[in-house]
Amino acid sequence: GRCNESAQAPLTSSVVVVMVGFFLVPCLLVAASASGHFRDPLSSSHLPACEWCGGPPGGGRCNEKCEATKSHFKTSITAANGMMSPYWRAAGTTAGSVDSPEVHASVELAVLFHHGAERNGKDHLCYMHNSVCSYLGETYCRSKALVFAPQEGGARWNWGANSTSSLSSSLSTFEVIDEMLLSLSNRTRFPGLRKVVVAGHSAGGQIIHRYALANRVHDRLIAAGLDVHYFPANPSSWTYLDGSRPVLPAKVDCSSFCRNATIAGETYDFAHAPSGGAVHCLSTYNNYGYGLHANLVPYMESVGVAAMLEQYRSRKVTYLSGSSDVCNERVEEHCYKSVCTIVDHDLDKSCEAYAQGWCRMERAHAFVQHIRRHYKDPGVHTLVSLDYVGHSGCAIVQASASQDALFGDHALYKIVV
Repeated sequence: GRCNESAQAPLTSSVVVVMVGFFLVPCLLVAASASGHFRDPLSSSHLPACEWCGGPPGGGRCNEKCEATKSHFKTSITAANGMMSPYWRAAGTTAGSVDSPEVHASVELAVLFHHGAERNGKDHLCYMHNSVCSYLGETYCRSKALVFAPQEGGARWNWGANSTSSLSSSLSTFEVIDEMLLSLSNRTRFPGLRKVVVAGHSAGGQIIHRYALANRVHDRLIAAGLDVHYFPANPSSWTYLDGSRPVLPAKVDCSSFCRNATIAGETYDFAHAPSGGAVHCLSTYNNYGYGLHANLVPYMESVGVAAMLEQYRSRKVTYLSGSSDVCNERVEEHCYKSVCTIVDHDLDKSCEAYAQGWCRMERAHAFVQHIRRHYKDPGVHTLVSLDYVGHSGCAIVQASASQDALFGDHALYKIVV
């Protein structure tokens, strides 16, 4: 992997560290600083974030920077209200832009990577662009790969809701992605395009998961000769296909909470009722976007539940799950308070979300078991669990196992420079 394994230890020999599962768990009540002074175990405001929550220790070797250009995509309602959809693309490439009128005959691979709740589209563009460059080579990524990152906003944008009602006309987040992908299917402009990767991390992972479920243009893309593959990564919640949920323990503590080695080998039982930390939302746990029972956004309603369930099974979906994305501030705030501060990166801690698991890793593994149980098919879709990767949009797409899943069938065309 890309773990940074060499560092100056910030704590003295008073610290005992135990390897549990895939990550380091400090077993210490009071920590000493490098100068030998003990920190107040009740004061966590000056402590660093627990490293495993956000990625490899020390940030690993993620390549986060690139030169980027902000472009604006003309949608079907631009003429009506003058609004365009912003997105980021890499500067200094010859691959063009999503809606450029020029012919880009060299482009073979298109990658959409959606940001999360921080709405840092530029950063996500760089994470993915650098991943393509490191895996397929600089020449390939600058001439044969079109990587772009939408810049979204608005209420419930991560669930596919429409943009603000204050405009004379509006679009769903999903409709914007529809129109961007249809632009790529123009074989006059992109005659050599073969594969389209549609990926997102965190809240962006929620978008891509739900978009893969409901997408209205998938068949048109396939008919245009494109291989379309969806990659939701580390979302905080999933849209379940029926009312079943994993049977979870009613209580968890520091010794038993979201141990990733346990989750990786767990086979969940399912029941048609929430359990664990979600016994107070019996009437709402299966509403959209945690399920498909009620309150669908207009885009989803236009497709219909039966059609979504039918089409989701056959679509290429690979779930990317960081095996260190196991943090929950509410549950663990006291577990490591003398050593580091738990940061769960806005984990959804609603009752409806707790019906799916106590942390993102558990929710991902349980959901994949759910869809295989729902379709009675143990081979439907793919889960890639990434060792030592926490809640990091950079690490999740630059881990070698992710790159193999994202770009592996392009390895034949890899150019080493």
